[in-house]
Amino acid sequence: MNERVNKIIVQNSCSIKQTMRTIDRTGLGIAFIVDENNKFVGLVTDGDIRRGILSGIDIEKVMIEQVMNKNPIFAKRDWTDEKLQNFLRSSLPMVSEYATMKIPVLDEKGEVIDLLCLSKKRYDKTEAPIAKIEYKPREIGHVSKVLVIGGAGYLGSILCRKLLEKGYMVRVLDNLMYGDFGIKELYDHPKFEFIEGDMRNLQIIVECLKRMDAVVHLAAIVGDPASALNPQETIEINYLSTKMVAEACKYYQINRFIFASTCSVYGTSPTPDTRLNEKSPLNPVSLYAEMKLKSERGILELIDENFSPTILRMATLYGLAPRMRFDLVVNLLTAKAAMEKKITIFGGEQWRPNLHVSDAAEAYIKCLESPIHKIRGEIFNTGSNGQNHQIKKVGEIINSIIPEAEILIDEENIDRRDYNVSFDKITKVIDYKTEYTIKDGVAEIRDALINKIIEDYTDERYSNHRFLQKKEEK
Repeated sequence: MNERVNKIIVQNSCSIKQTMRTIDRTGLGIAFIVDENNKFVGLVTDGDIRRGILSGIDIEKVMIEQVMNKNPIFAKRDWTDEKLQNFLRSSLPMVSEYATMKIPVLDEKGEVIDLLCLSKKRYDKTEAPIAKIEYKPREIGHVSKVLVIGGAGYLGSILCRKLLEKGYMVRVLDNLMYGDFGIKELYDHPKFEFIEGDMRNLQIIVECLKRMDAVVHLAAIVGDPASALNPQETIEINYLSTKMVAEACKYYQINRFIFASTCSVYGTSPTPDTRLNEKSPLNPVSLYAEMKLKSERGILELIDENFSPTILRMATLYGLAPRMRFDLVVNLLTAKAAMEKKITIFGGEQWRPNLHVSDAAEAYIKCLESPIHKIRGEIFNTGSNGQNHQIKKVGEIINSIIPEAEILIDEENIDRRDYNVSFDKITKVIDYKTEYTIKDGVAEIRDALINKIIEDYTDERYSNHRFLQKKEEK
């Protein structure tokens, strides 16, 4: 038996929870079940386990043999090449277009000695699919179906496109609070599914989790001003429902759960010139940041041998996206510089980390594709050290791209948030690197405004706070 096969062997006396741990650790999405004599007796996938959980079984007490496939197909070591190829071709119709079937190879004693991976490949319309033996799992491991909660938003609209480009099946849950501008062009994509609904509804969450391998949780009332408009709703959405979603993922054994937090949890740093890491003191100064921090703690409390959540504390985002926002500092200052020839800086000495929205999306993909033991229970500041800037420096960068704009300083309405953040950990642990700079973001936003791709940046749909404020007034 080769080493890789040995890692996916599970005794039939193991519990479902123990088996799920093996499946997550190997990244193949499957386990071969053997009896006390090491004879192959069945096969189980993570999908089999989740269907069992949905039927109400207890993953702690029920043995894996109760949910396994007791009559799976298998190959024999002593088959001739011709018999093997005939077997693979006869099995091919059972393989979906994007899936890979894992087939055990048995010796004369019925013990597992190898693994075949069967996938489809089409050369052109005139050729039928052929069988192909691969001796490695798919590049994206067993994560192929991702639920993005809040996928119609600023970051989500970028992330969904990137996931689809990489071959993932993407399901989005969103209440379309700000409309469907960010995802409407994806509706006809064969690997995209949209469910409109409120994540505070447990029944909807359970439905959305079916057949998913991972969850990326982006949904929230985002931003300090927007969160302050209706504190009770902010608490419900940004904290209580987040905890419920995480608990549902744990219960249904969707063990990759990535939560979008914020560097705002650092609040006001007493030493802003010193970079803060993930172990630095936290000092949230807004309801938005407080709820993110409570969510972090609530999610991490759920960690067990299987459930492996990851927290990404995002820097302040900027850049173009299908669901655009002009209530973010770089985006707003760029729009004012391009259209009104003014860059108004409030204070200016405060430090703030910045991150292009496209680079932010890449961080989630990095986590989805990283070995689960590297990201399990980890908090990552997400950004780049080189994009920590004082607000006045951000104004100067914008002014270098739009030199005709005048810089104005407002010393009265100063944002209290002031933090300089280290991104060494995410760079080291999962080799995360950013591609874009603030100059890139400023240039693309300027061009979109000048070329009328975005006609009116003051439209309320581009501002979470003003949109929700108008809703509250109604």
